[in-house]
Amino acid sequence: MLRGLYTATSGMKTNNRKLEVITNNIANINTVGYKKDLLISESFPEILIKKINASNPFMNNEVFKGVEVKEDNGLYTVNTTSGFFRTKTINGISYQKSLNFTINKDGYLSTYYRDADGNKDTQGGYLVLGNKGPIYVGDGQLEVNERGQVLVDGNVVDSLVMPTPPGVIGTLNSGVTVDKIVVNYEQGQLFETENDLDLGIKGKGFFQIETPDGIRYTRDGSFQLNNNNELVTLDGYPVIGEYGPIVIEGSEIAVSEAGEIIVDGEFIDKIKVINIENLGDLRKEASNFYKMAEGAQIKEAPFTGTIHQGFLEKANVDPIKEMVKMMTIFRNYESGQRVIKAYDDTLGKAVNEVGKV
Repeated sequence: MLRGLYTATSGMKTNNRKLEVITNNIANINTVGYKKDLLISESFPEILIKKINASNPFMNNEVFKGVEVKEDNGLYTVNTTSGFFRTKTINGISYQKSLNFTINKDGYLSTYYRDADGNKDTQGGYLVLGNKGPIYVGDGQLEVNERGQVLVDGNVVDSLVMPTPPGVIGTLNSGVTVDKIVVNYEQGQLFETENDLDLGIKGKGFFQIETPDGIRYTRDGSFQLNNNNELVTLDGYPVIGEYGPIVIEGSEIAVSEAGEIIVDGEFIDKIKVINIENLGDLRKEASNFYKMAEGAQIKEAPFTGTIHQGFLEKANVDPIKEMVKMMTIFRNYESGQRVIKAYDDTLGKAVNEVGKV
């Protein structure tokens, strides 16, 4: 019975964290180029529940009925009504009746997420366990048959299904926890400012900014000129061009969609905008900047978007959707409160009234 308290409490704590993320998104709704955060939650590992001192524990053994396997472009979904699939999580081994997995970069079977572009991401996934431990596939041809066996190049290497141990009557989940917070890099709407030094990016890409701590990246194109006629951010950090910091001396400034800067009819530099492939390694920091995570190397790709002079990019936060999410969280939180109160009342009766019978 106390496990129910833990489940309800973990749900309320996760709702609190979600509320903080949504509040931060709404607070930055007027921040130029801001990208909203998304909270990803996950359930605690499902543990097996076993009868204690059962008179005949083998009565619970299930007859194996096979595995339903679906495969879509390297993504596998398996379901079974007898036995369990297992994954190795940071909180222990989790048991489940259905499982989604693919092959990670190291060649092991792993669960996965989908990033903002819908691409699979196994970086935060959990290893799928077979009877021999984590299942290694490598570069071989993977096949999962209806018996739950894993075949590599036609040879059986392991089995996904663990038979139900004697006495086990099912699984129990202890609720959910915060897995990670990711950034949604969807395009924000461009709005006109009529300022020649305001630059908006349409498409994927980041301006590069030189700071005392190294190169930083931003979608905030609200630039200005400093006393040395350098193009800088509102905090005074130089914007990087193909030739380094960009110096603009002249009155008529034109910026092409490719980022070429023309001053009084003369080409002076091109703004260096890059597309970053490993967006999952970017980390937010102050001044609306991004930096690479410690130990991560940037993977650059050619900039295929366009730069629009006299425009800025709005935050990609939809206030109506965020408010709807906030109301849903409040209702979920209230439901959790009622569940805890019900458990508390039940415990109160068990402690104070059962002994009187």
